[in-house]
Amino acid sequence: MHLLVKFYNIIVLFLIVTLITACSNTGLGLNQKSQQTANEKHQQQLSNLTAYQAIGSLSYVTDRSKYYGRFFINQISDNQYQLKLTTPVGTSIFSLTVTPYLAELTDRDGKKYTDENVERLMTKLTGMNIPFKSLHNWFKGMSNNLATDKFDAQGHLIKTTLPQDDQKWLLTINKYNSYPLANNTIYLPASIELVNKNNKLKMTINNWKLN
Repeated sequence: MHLLVKFYNIIVLFLIVTLITACSNTGLGLNQKSQQTANEKHQQQLSNLTAYQAIGSLSYVTDRSKYYGRFFINQISDNQYQLKLTTPVGTSIFSLTVTPYLAELTDRDGKKYTDENVERLMTKLTGMNIPFKSLHNWFKGMSNNLATDKFDAQGHLIKTTLPQDDQKWLLTINKYNSYPLANNTIYLPASIELVNKNNKLKMTINNWKLN
């Protein structure tokens, strides 16, 4: 009788452990599925967002150059945008216009410089060696690789790596704000850090204007 009771207790304990494990796995699966659905919806919104304007402040620091100021971005399409950088009091530092075939920089004195490669142009004239070619993606929090990028519970990109020639950047998006878009809501970055071995860019986006 004693052995029968002991065996019965073992069976009950086994069933309880199995039930708890099953519930835990089911909950985990639901959470993962929910996050994946949110991520897919958010990334689709970002993919459709090809035109916008954004203003904010930035700091860019290397061992050779430093910039602190205000920026204005006018994104016209995926491969066409304008970027203006001013001092905190509004004095122009430079203005950059990028099209699919040419990049043109106008300096504070109004002198213009052009190059087919926007990153080469910016590095040569300003010392800002950042991935300008993919700015239309990382600036709005677009994922490069759903399998390896890191997301929050709402499906927003919070960390990824960006290749640029022989460099690799670590992108961190610390905060998102919500904006109305076509009878819906879209979440866009409010704080961005882009870091590699020799460069650090920090951007605070104060406002997005969606076209």
